[in-house]
Amino acid sequence: MKKDNKYLILVIDKRRAKIFMVHSNGAVERSEEFEDGQVPKKVQHGDDNWDAQDKIFRHIEDHLHRHLTFIAQKAHSYAEKENIAGVLIGGNSQLFSKIKKHLRPPLSTKVKDTFLADMKAPFNDILKRVKALIAEIEKK
Repeated sequence: MKKDNKYLILVIDKRRAKIFMVHSNGAVERSEEFEDGQVPKKVQHGDDNWDAQDKIFRHIEDHLHRHLTFIAQKAHSYAEKENIAGVLIGGNSQLFSKIKKHLRPPLSTKVKDTFLADMKAPFNDILKRVKALIAEIEKK
């Protein structure tokens, strides 16, 4: 009989996140969505433009850091009493390394794969992609 593993799925962008658990048989367990309205797209600056771009970048990065810290904390609370076989991270490829840095062991060591995903895509499309990745991982 095939073992039924659980995978923690994080789908993230700069403002939103979806966190859910998927069994290797495809069943979804626990699903939650978050939106951080604090991460700015643009920041207005005054007349002193000589260092404005750097300040804007740091301001946005600070908000993003807080958003990713919150996601990592939620992921750890999801996984603390579960036996997680792996973690899959979806979203914008620019955020993959940043969220990995925010995850603490043992979750950080269980990241199996990443995949591109649009947060606006229907959940079933994301789930189909996740199921395909899990099947690929479990073949190994």
